[in-house]
Amino acid sequence: MRDRIDRILENSDSVSGVALKKGPDSSELLLHQANGKGRMTFHTLFPGLTFAFVFVNAPVWPESEANAELKPLLVNYCISGRSELLLDDGSYIYLKENDFCVSGQTAQKEYIFPTGQYQGIKIYFDLPLLLTSCGGLMKTFSMDLAHLERNYCGNRKTYINKADNELKAIFQKLWQFSEKPSVFHLQIYTLELLHQLLNMEIRPPKACGFYTETQVEIAKKAAQILSGDLRRHIPIRKVAERFSVSETSLKNYFRGVYGQNISTWLRKIRMEEAARLLSATKRPIAEISGQVGYSNQGKFAAVFKKQFGLSPLEYRRVKHLKSTFP
Repeated sequence: MRDRIDRILENSDSVSGVALKKGPDSSELLLHQANGKGRMTFHTLFPGLTFAFVFVNAPVWPESEANAELKPLLVNYCISGRSELLLDDGSYIYLKENDFCVSGQTAQKEYIFPTGQYQGIKIYFDLPLLLTSCGGLMKTFSMDLAHLERNYCGNRKTYINKADNELKAIFQKLWQFSEKPSVFHLQIYTLELLHQLLNMEIRPPKACGFYTETQVEIAKKAAQILSGDLRRHIPIRKVAERFSVSETSLKNYFRGVYGQNISTWLRKIRMEEAARLLSATKRPIAEISGQVGYSNQGKFAAVFKKQFGLSPLEYRRVKHLKSTFP
C-alpha cells in the first residue's frame, strides 16, 4: 500500500515555486518565491505516520489542487506566527501561537500567513496504512486512532483549540528537535502526544477559530482601506458602515484574521513603513513622520523607539553604517 503522504509530497513538487528535495532520512519541500521563502521538513516515523517541521517567511504557500482530494488526518500546532486555511466546506480557520487543530480536511489552493511568518508542527496520518503496518504497536499502547478521528472530527471535520499545559509541554519537546532531529525521540513524543489526545477531556472547540468567507473578505478589505494612505486616520466606524456591519463585528473579524486589534496592527504597519523610508531614502524625519500619519514628530519618535528600540535618527545611522560597511 502506497503512503498517501508520499503522494502529497510529489504533488507539491509540481507547484510553481515549490521544490521537493529527498534525503536519506527525511524529505524537504522548499518554497522560493519573490515574496518569501519557506521550508517543510518531513520525517517518516512509522509507515502511514509522517511528522513535519514548518518554517515560513512568506505571506503564502501554494498548495497542489490534487492534494485537496487526499485528506489525511492532520494534527497542526502553531509555535509562532499565524496561519490561515480555507477548508473544503468554505470556512476559514486560523491558528495562532499555542493553538492546535485536528482535522480531516485539507487546505484549498494555498496556506496563507497573515503576519508573513510562521513556525509550526504538522503530523500526517494515513490511517489505513498505519493500522495495517503498525496495528500491533497501536494495540500495545492502547491507541485507537479511529477513535481519535471520531472524537475530534466527528461534527465539523476540524477541531481547533488552545493547547493546555500538558499538550503544550509535549509539543515543545517535539519542537526541540526541529534543527537536530532524532527519529527515535520524535517517535516517543508523538506516541505520548497521541496518548494525551486520546485520554484527555475534550473541551468545546474554539468557536472564534472559524470564520466565513464573507467575514474574512471584510477584514482584508478593511485592512486595505486603513493602510492605503497612512497619512489619513479613517474612523473604524466609517469603515464598518461601508460594509454594513457593526463596529464591534468588524473589530472581531479583524482580530480573527490578523491576530491583533486594529489600532495595534495599524501602528505596526506605520512604523514598518517609517523604518523602510528611513533606510531607503534621505527624506527629513519630519516629512517621514507626516507620511505615516503623525503630525507630532515627538510622538512619532516615541512610538518608533518603542517599536524598534532606537530613535528614528539612530535607526537611520545604524542602517547607513550597515550598508556602508556590511
